[in-house]
Amino acid sequence: MTIAIKELGKTRETRAFRDLREFLAAIDQPGQLKRIDGAHWDLEIGALTHVVSHRKPSPALLFDNIPDVKPGWRVLTNMTNLADTWRERIIYGCPPSVSDAEAVEFWKEELKRFSPLPPIHVSDGPVKENVRLGEDVDLLELPWVRWHELDGGRYMCATSCVTRDPDSGYVNLGSYRFMLVDHNTIVVHIAAGHHGDVIRKKYWDQGKPCPMQIVLGQEPSIFIAAAGNSPWGEPEYDLAGWIRGEPVEITPGVVYPDLPIPATAEVVLEVDMLPPGSDTAVEGPFAEATGYYGGGAHPSPLVKVRSILHRDNPIVQGSPIFFHDLLGSRTPRVWSELDRLGVPGIVGMNYRGGSGTLIISLKQSFPGHPMRAALGAMGGTAGQHPRFIIVVDEDIDPYDLGQVLWAVGTRCEPAEQLDIVRRISSFRIDPRMAPDKREAGDYTCSTAIIDACRPYHWRDKFPPATGITPELRHTTEAKWGAVLDA
Repeated sequence: MTIAIKELGKTRETRAFRDLREFLAAIDQPGQLKRIDGAHWDLEIGALTHVVSHRKPSPALLFDNIPDVKPGWRVLTNMTNLADTWRERIIYGCPPSVSDAEAVEFWKEELKRFSPLPPIHVSDGPVKENVRLGEDVDLLELPWVRWHELDGGRYMCATSCVTRDPDSGYVNLGSYRFMLVDHNTIVVHIAAGHHGDVIRKKYWDQGKPCPMQIVLGQEPSIFIAAAGNSPWGEPEYDLAGWIRGEPVEITPGVVYPDLPIPATAEVVLEVDMLPPGSDTAVEGPFAEATGYYGGGAHPSPLVKVRSILHRDNPIVQGSPIFFHDLLGSRTPRVWSELDRLGVPGIVGMNYRGGSGTLIISLKQSFPGHPMRAALGAMGGTAGQHPRFIIVVDEDIDPYDLGQVLWAVGTRCEPAEQLDIVRRISSFRIDPRMAPDKREAGDYTCSTAIIDACRPYHWRDKFPPATGITPELRHTTEAKWGAVLDA
């Protein structure tokens, strides 16, 4: 496999969607957006999203006229999907004609040119078309969804949550899930160590509730920035501005004017995250991104909602584990980190996060090259949790799992090319974590490194692979392609 994205002369074409509605107008065409009326919040919206997310074409779904929900409230799901990368490409400004492998390298190169683009402040915005405070807050009017059959309640996902560090003033955006409790109460799941968790604990240490704004519908770049993994202190609003090519417009909150919210957001909840020792409610279980109910159910401090800000006929974005985003995945960031480490020869990469597997394709240039790439990937912030790292030669497409397994079965001698690294950082929702380790807070695992490359010191003696060269494939398809496609 050879990627020649630089030879294509492609450049990023940024596109600043003013709001989620402008993005929907841009994708409102056959195969990209489907409107569904009458699907119920209890399992039907989740099941339909699950079914469509595994089809091709795989359109975004806009649900309206949801039973037992206040009229006018809508839900958008499957905003991006690996089965239909066109929607993703227009968000990131990636050329739509390139392959997935080329798109990953394209975005990896773009990340090297990241330049923060701070937001601009405006006094007002569409998000304040409707303001409900105090006793007027009624969360039961909103389209909280029970996504999966074993979920412990109704959830809001695909959020962009605004908090401010009380020490430095740093404004953070993070994406966390919230479960409905009653008309003005919810509970949140924020994994330990996430920036939102670090910030709320600073308020709790002072005996205070932590203020937060929960954005429930936003133009794509804001959600991508919130759901990513920016280093501490780097404002996600700046990243969103760079992705879209224009500054994000932010406006002061109503209850918390020192917390800036997107001026064109669909819905914002202004909340207090109460400190431990206050009342609690059980949060979970919930179908995690790993494909299991690994996190269980636990008492969590209550979150009290102090206001609801929303546009007319608001759209809530919903993407639990169905959020599939190639360029927003860890793949380009792991690759970028390896570039910064000076690991040469990488020609392709595929981080299959849900399965805990990272596949690296490289052209070997020295003994130990595959191991250096694998260990480097584990050492950064983007590639922390793979259970398997498979390194293959440059002729193997990391997106073709058949080729990858062929390389493992024919080029890897387990006694010589299989290594296990222990005490690697994991997380609570890891489905393979033993119950006693989870209860003890020992969130560690092991990682297997599979070197499925031809042995470097005798690679010239390795039997040649069957098949045809890229040049012969090209000339054959040019001559006979019309006949084969007829």
